[in-house]
Amino acid sequence: MKKQVWIGVAVLLATVIGAASVWLSTQDAQAPGGAGQAYKPTGRAAKPVAEAAPRASARPPHPFPDLPRTREGLDTHQDPFGTGHPEEWRWLDQHGFPNGAQWTRYQQASDAELDQAARAGDTVAATMRDARRLGADPKAESRLLAAAAEGDLFALGLLSSWKAGARADGIPEAYAVSRVAEMRGDLTTALHREMMLGARLTSEQRLLAEAEALHLNLHLNALYRQKHGVDPPPVEMRPYRADPDDTAR
Repeated sequence: MKKQVWIGVAVLLATVIGAASVWLSTQDAQAPGGAGQAYKPTGRAAKPVAEAAPRASARPPHPFPDLPRTREGLDTHQDPFGTGHPEEWRWLDQHGFPNGAQWTRYQQASDAELDQAARAGDTVAATMRDARRLGADPKAESRLLAAAAEGDLFALGLLSSWKAGARADGIPEAYAVSRVAEMRGDLTTALHREMMLGARLTSEQRLLAEAEALHLNLHLNALYRQKHGVDPPPVEMRPYRADPDDTAR
């Protein structure tokens, strides 16, 4: 559990700092494509619309072609998001979480490099690019939600962290987005949610946030049906190996 708490803090700090720096330096940045509105805690979740992926022939070269895209062959004991469980590594790869090499490199990458990697088809780079643009690009949130509809739970984690740090009245929204990630299989969000939020919700705030989470979860399911014509696949719960320090108590 200690490692998961550290992960929550790291993601929160990286996202807030990245978004703030982008707002200061690229207020006029425009993202290619995308549509939708920012998420509002009003019982009507944002309407994310998926962007059409560029044809392979039209894609630019990846700026980091040698960077591993999965956890295969990596030292997963140094993974920033996993506990060392082999099944968990597979789950993390399938749900949008960067491996250690991607996490380190993309945090240091320029905005232009992340955008080029995203246009080359790198979904992890696209998620981290859009997280940086939160607060500056009105379509960034919709793109993160569209990615979440496709199974990218890392996108929900970054969005929730940003909402928790952007302003005090965003905490109920952050809670709702975090609960959606939990509903969609990432039970470890509960381990660091309270620390990420930085404040406790009142009973009324929590009730409203739970209702908003249910609405947003259904909305993401509807988006998947709209795009693919079928129901979303069953939720796959994250394999989790408990910390020995926790089970020894």
